[in-house]
Amino acid sequence: MLWKLIKLEVKKTKWRGMLLSALLTTVLLVLWVVGSDVPNNEVHTYDRAFVSIMNYVGITFIVFASVLMSRMVIDEYRNKTITLLFAYPVPRHLIFVAKLLIIAVWTFATVLLSNIVVVAMLLLANTKCHYITEALTRNRLLEEALRMVIFALSTVGAALVPMFFGMLRKTMPALIVSSFVISNAGMIIVNSEEINRSFSNFTMVAMLSLVIGSGIAYAGVRRSSL
Repeated sequence: MLWKLIKLEVKKTKWRGMLLSALLTTVLLVLWVVGSDVPNNEVHTYDRAFVSIMNYVGITFIVFASVLMSRMVIDEYRNKTITLLFAYPVPRHLIFVAKLLIIAVWTFATVLLSNIVVVAMLLLANTKCHYITEALTRNRLLEEALRMVIFALSTVGAALVPMFFGMLRKTMPALIVSSFVISNAGMIIVNSEEINRSFSNFTMVAMLSLVIGSGIAYAGVRRSSL
């Protein structure tokens, strides 16, 4: 039943605009990082460059997730189409779980792919411009690739939290504002120097973000479906 609900939601959602917006945003992030942030802020280490990229990508696509959340949830309340879904012989909270899973997958994919593209473009530009002169070993690159995956999972948790606030007010501003505040606070915590110093700490905080964020979102869904 859940899989059928997911397929229904995927068909209903207009993905072309979201995909084009995500692509354009990634291009803008590449231009910002390669053309301004790294050279103007005198970033001389890969650690600092990679953390900066994670910050920009994380904040951007957490807000993006709230836009998708608004289209899939808030707009249906505003247009009264949610009543049609509630007429289905399935628990209400299951309908919202299907929506949350789609938003989670979207957030994970966009954060991971955008991170990969921006880092790849930075490394390519660095071969010509030599912004960063330290050596980049294969092991360091593999570690960063794993960090990208773990970071993408952490942003999923942060991206789902605004659902709780959105369901309280059922307005798009509540979603957008809460996502902006949460994304900035989350990036400060996840990408802090103390946490990034240890890979195990980074992983633990990222997984906590995923679990807590998912729990808060589900609490908002359960509260609304009562």
